[in-house]
Amino acid sequence: MKSPVKANRVVPDAIVMSGWTWEAFNVPERIALALAHLGSRVLYCENPVSLFRHKSRPRQEVESGIYRTGLEFLGHRLNRIPILVPRIQSKLLASQILHQAADLGLEKPVFIYPHGDFDAVCLEFKARGFSLVHVCMDYPETGQERLIELSDVTLVVPKSVYESMRQSYGEKIRIIPQVTRLFHSDDSHREDSSRASELADIPHPRLGYVGPVNGRVDSRLLSKFLADHPQWQFLHFGAAKCFPFSNVHVLSWCSTEKLKAVVANLDVGFMPYACDDNKNLHCMPLKLFDYFSQGLPVVSTRIVNLLEFSDTIYFGDDSSELSHAIQLALDEPPDSPLKTKRIAIAQRNSIEALANVLAEVLAPHWEAYATAI
Repeated sequence: MKSPVKANRVVPDAIVMSGWTWEAFNVPERIALALAHLGSRVLYCENPVSLFRHKSRPRQEVESGIYRTGLEFLGHRLNRIPILVPRIQSKLLASQILHQAADLGLEKPVFIYPHGDFDAVCLEFKARGFSLVHVCMDYPETGQERLIELSDVTLVVPKSVYESMRQSYGEKIRIIPQVTRLFHSDDSHREDSSRASELADIPHPRLGYVGPVNGRVDSRLLSKFLADHPQWQFLHFGAAKCFPFSNVHVLSWCSTEKLKAVVANLDVGFMPYACDDNKNLHCMPLKLFDYFSQGLPVVSTRIVNLLEFSDTIYFGDDSSELSHAIQLALDEPPDSPLKTKRIAIAQRNSIEALANVLAEVLAPHWEAYATAI
């Protein structure tokens, strides 16, 4: 099903590997959207599943120009066997990916991958002459140096990480913005969606964490905070409540449009991250700009890359400080100019903004191909 090259395209087609699924809507998923916005055709590959335990999902066009596909291999744990197995599995995955790319008629795609167990797959694609683009979303994890070294370009999200990596790897390192796909909603949308959603029976004030409460969150701090303030309702996504408190509410995963309604019906965006871990201390949370897209007040522990937004975020490092910050956020008047300022920041961190940066970074790859044809 080959298609002609689009005359208005400025970047190459792409194969985007992900350690997640499309519904997770993490950084690789948003990069795929930005590339499609530029006219590229994207084969989005979900995290491989073991063929002994699961069946991968068939290919499906999930957005215009983006084709999600499942991959199968023997299993992640088997890659710990250093002899032969990683090579065999990488060839198996590469074969599936290349078959799908050929079927879609992708034109000399770049291979984009985040951190994870992708070394062998990257080596396979590099040996086949593909341009490799690595995505560094957080403070570099153990072994990530190899993924950076294999890349032709490494895209870095956190500014604090970018500066140090630039010193080590030079021009290979390029910074990209963290982005939101949500947009500002008016008050009528807020009221209608509240009645229609699962939030309707949850009283205010609502403190929202639009994600699962996992390793990023300081669980001890959050538990004490919620126990001390039963009047404040805490909402998060996941399969089960993070704590057995009456003021904790778990929400089912939802589409982007439904997420927009959830955020619009919160009172505070809450991010009590565990900042004793460099991965969290130096991250740039995706959810920040989702909150900002609705003008929502945000309360957070002191994440390094959020300090530049200190005039629009309330900070606290312990339960007492966070309590004070939450109260300040709740006391904001509805017509506060901070709301407009947050929305403006979110608009500068849009899918379109990411697309503009990717066009600048990846254009040389496309120009080289365009010249060749």
